[in-house]
Amino acid sequence: MRFAVRYIHAGGQAVVEETAEAPSEAELRARLVAAGSVVLDLRAASGQGAPRLRRGFDVAWWCRELRTLLRAGMTAVEAIETLAAGHHDAERDRVHGALLKALREGQSLSRAMRGIGAFPEVLVASVTASERTSTLPDALEDYLRYDEMLGRLRRQAVSAAIYPAVVIGMGVLIAAFLLMFVIPRFSRMYVDFHGTVSPATQVVLWLSRALSAHLPVVVALFAALGGLCAYAWQRGWVARGLVRIVEGVEPLRRQWDHFRLAKLFQSLALMFKGGYTLDEALQVCQGLDLGRRMGEGLATARREIARGKTASSALASAGLTETVTERLLAVGERTGSFESVLQTIADRHAQAFATFVERATRIVEPLLLLMVALVVGGIVVMMYMPIFDIAGGIGGS
Repeated sequence: MRFAVRYIHAGGQAVVEETAEAPSEAELRARLVAAGSVVLDLRAASGQGAPRLRRGFDVAWWCRELRTLLRAGMTAVEAIETLAAGHHDAERDRVHGALLKALREGQSLSRAMRGIGAFPEVLVASVTASERTSTLPDALEDYLRYDEMLGRLRRQAVSAAIYPAVVIGMGVLIAAFLLMFVIPRFSRMYVDFHGTVSPATQVVLWLSRALSAHLPVVVALFAALGGLCAYAWQRGWVARGLVRIVEGVEPLRRQWDHFRLAKLFQSLALMFKGGYTLDEALQVCQGLDLGRRMGEGLATARREIARGKTASSALASAGLTETVTERLLAVGERTGSFESVLQTIADRHAQAFATFVERATRIVEPLLLLMVALVVGGIVVMMYMPIFDIAGGIGGS
């Protein structure tokens, strides 16, 4: 594992900040102490086992409220005390209590936020940068724009998925109702019919009788399946499974890359504005959960930058750009407007992903409706086929 460590060398006075590899935090601490160093801070580096974000704490709400209070003239401690007094919620009380305790002990706000594990690393990095320039309200405003962009893209993707899920779910319920309740009653009309019954009719009757005979088991299976789906969604298994499917389909993977690249370049723009070097910003972005492939690309870009390559060529060699992006980065390097170029690239990728979602929705929705209509209509037709068989048998007799 990789750890970020701050310590004072034996016999020295300067504080050293660096990253180190070790099997565990305890082993690294013991190694430094054995060398005579005084360990000031030791934590898992970004993306390598850093504290997981706790669910239930609304980070965007916290940023909006804190920004408003800071711009009203309060200090950070006064603002957080006001937030703690004005809202009574278990998770918010936990976060505010931990923040106030750390701040009263003399820690900086960014360090206190990082220690709690309730804030994303991008926000912590932005607050860290603002502490150098005393522009905390502006840093919170920048993060809110970043969060709004990601939230808008997620809402578009979720909205596009809701309609197909509803259509498929309704189709399954209608088909199950026909098979388990309607068809068995129709079957009584020709129980004594001795003519020829079509194969489709025999299949429908057999399936209907099987479902009706084991109705409690079928209902229990449906309930268990629904519970399993809810549990899988809550645990994130559904999202990870969908990502694996998307990664395996080249056209979908290219579109999903637009979302992740929008997230990446928006984060880079946010931290670059806060005064981070590109290498520092890329290091933070390695903890953004952009997938293994992009994570390796970020590591490659950092190595190339360390060897003296420009940002545009380093990101291009890491597979994180395409022709337009690479040229925009080159323009930013030449003109000195790198921050605005990063924002432009993020907006381009966000727009490309939003356009794909909109177009895919227009295509998928009619296809799903047609598919469900064919399935339900087919069952209805097969349900009436026994009547046609009866009519044919009566006419033949």
